[in-house]
Amino acid sequence: LETVYLDLLGENGEWRKKYPATIYVAGNADHGLAKRSPMLDLDLNVRAFLNFMKKFRGSLALLSSQSVYYGLEGKILETVDHVPTTPYGLSKQMTEAYAKYFLKNGYLSKLWIFRLAYAFGKGEIERRLIPKCAKAVRNREKVTLFGGGKSLVNPLPSDFVAKILVKAAEHLKVANSGFMEITNMNYPEKVTARDLVVSLTQIKPFDFLVDDAGEEWPVRFWGDTQNLSSHMREWKVDFPDL
Repeated sequence: LETVYLDLLGENGEWRKKYPATIYVAGNADHGLAKRSPMLDLDLNVRAFLNFMKKFRGSLALLSSQSVYYGLEGKILETVDHVPTTPYGLSKQMTEAYAKYFLKNGYLSKLWIFRLAYAFGKGEIERRLIPKCAKAVRNREKVTLFGGGKSLVNPLPSDFVAKILVKAAEHLKVANSGFMEITNMNYPEKVTARDLVVSLTQIKPFDFLVDDAGEEWPVRFWGDTQNLSSHMREWKVDFPDL
């Protein structure tokens, strides 16, 4: 892979090289920012993608988010017709909608949208759950789980996510023109934030507190992974051991 860093809020006049397939992973990952500054969130998710599409023509694997399911409960198929109930979900859904528009109008030749739940690994932001637990081990601090720790996380390691995206990009290069698919990407079984923290305490002990209040956007949904699993069988890839 060739990694390309661009100023996606600038003009990108220097970007001239053509690529047959691209994996697009840029965007805002801060749900709170979307509430504090919806305009900035739209810039980082939607306007950045529109700037990218000024130049790019080819096949696209687009990393999106299961935040588009906010407001739903239970196991969710990719075919659900739903308007998310959070600003972050709305901006992610708008990015997806523009990608479909560019496919329909021929700017993209093929499109594969992946809706990710939660990836963890090297480089993860410190305020997220697993790095907070690691910090609690190092500094003898306490982790607080809001909302009773009931929110679903269904985590996947980032190297697994990367492997799936690369497989998808390779598939796009040989797929028929006009190919379009949406695929959930998450651990297939329900895993709550509390489940995750309890399992981590068994690796390295640390203190945690469960607070039934304090969670503004609880996650009561998880992605159906039948579609992803069928591709993984074809690619001879297994889900990682949780």
